[in-house]
Amino acid sequence: MLNLVEYASDPRLVPLGCAVPSPELLAAGRLDQFLARAARVKGVEYNVYTAPGGDAALRQEICRRALRWGQSWSPEDVVITCGCIEALTLALKAVARSGDTIAIESPTYFGLLHVLEALGLKALELPTDAQHGVDLAALARALDGKSVSACLFASSFNNPLGCTMPDTRKLELLQLLTKHRVTLIEDDIFGDIYFGAERPKPFGALEPAADTIYCSSFSKTIAPGYRIGWLAAGRHRQAVLLQKLASTLATPALTQAALTDFLSCGGYDSHLRRIRRVFAGNIDRMTRAIERCFPAGTRVSRPAGGFVLWVELPGPVDTRVLFGEAVKLGICFAPGDVFSASDRYRHCLRLSCGYGWDERIEEGIETIGALAAGHAEVTRAPVRGFPRGPCNGFRST
Repeated sequence: MLNLVEYASDPRLVPLGCAVPSPELLAAGRLDQFLARAARVKGVEYNVYTAPGGDAALRQEICRRALRWGQSWSPEDVVITCGCIEALTLALKAVARSGDTIAIESPTYFGLLHVLEALGLKALELPTDAQHGVDLAALARALDGKSVSACLFASSFNNPLGCTMPDTRKLELLQLLTKHRVTLIEDDIFGDIYFGAERPKPFGALEPAADTIYCSSFSKTIAPGYRIGWLAAGRHRQAVLLQKLASTLATPALTQAALTDFLSCGGYDSHLRRIRRVFAGNIDRMTRAIERCFPAGTRVSRPAGGFVLWVELPGPVDTRVLFGEAVKLGICFAPGDVFSASDRYRHCLRLSCGYGWDERIEEGIETIGALAAGHAEVTRAPVRGFPRGPCNGFRST
């Protein structure tokens, strides 16, 4: 994982690796203005530790926005964190201890797997469908047969599949967890990047009484460098605050102030509308390029939000080998095995659509497709029992 992040941050490589938006697509100029003004007018006041819960005005703005998707929080419910990773880490520390088992989607975001490992937690991977989300029957069996301390699932647009569980299935899942008294930690970092008419509802918005901890951040939409995330911990808030005190103590005050001003002026909504159009267009162009350049039998996800594509190659093409070849040619992507704790999905890869479509991106896709086609030719003979991975909701080339 560390090598992948280092490659993905290398500007010399075609940026198809980490799921981070292009700086050119973000509203950095306006944020810079708010940051400069905050530093100029109240720089001394902001050169302090905030309360562990974070800036009260920022928490108020987050609560105001949450009302739009049916989540009724007070500022006291919200804790500001250093990005979504810290939010997820604090949530896990609040409900689990080293050696406990956490049920997760499979495939899932590789950073989450690293957090689980660092905390000494065991990952129970549940099969996840690219259209309907987590397999509820598999979850029910896991809850009946194993001691699961918590579940950690995406609220919308799972990374890397891009899937969003329908509301009816979300309610079924919550009923299962309530029956077994298991906490749900929901990661909604891509929730604001939807392409349809309405934003998908988080689990907690569908059933406010459920035991959920909601986690998100502004890293995918506006300010990855500000490292501002948050969580609404419900009954676990006190435990979360204690963990925050023991880790980072507080989130930087100046960046919180700048982001608060940006949210309150209404600029965030117009910015979101613009980047949704850009990301939807990028996904469409990249999908068509994959269909044109990748070997026959390739399947690609059809997300309704976010900006990543999950690609399943035909036959036993090893994308870890493919990754090494691509890097030598100046291209970065994410090989499929990093999205599993058990070395699955070696025939899959994830592509980021977070940068504006241009000739460099298109040529990068064409090169990966040519490399994959070369491996598919070498390994054309069928292999019995090869794990296919998630299938529904995919488009075949």
